[in-house]
Amino acid sequence: MEAIYRLKTDPEELLSLMRQLKNGYPDREIEVRIQEVEDETEYLLSNEANRKQLEEAIASDKAGTYFKTMSIEEMERMIS
Repeated sequence: MEAIYRLKTDPEELLSLMRQLKNGYPDREIEVRIQEVEDETEYLLSNEANRKQLEEAIASDKAGTYFKTMSIEEMERMIS
């Protein structure tokens, strides 16, 4: 079995995780791997093409044009 937990290094969260591991895997040997998570926004802003696409999506969202509102009937027609 494999499980992934994503959390901040807050002491209370770490203690909670340790309790969950202890209760979830009683009397078992387990392996814990630590991997620093890359900030997704930093990644998206790291190259010009991604930055431009993200800025356009944000502007479109603010303008109210990013999402299209439709009725249930319209959605049903799309999938029929």
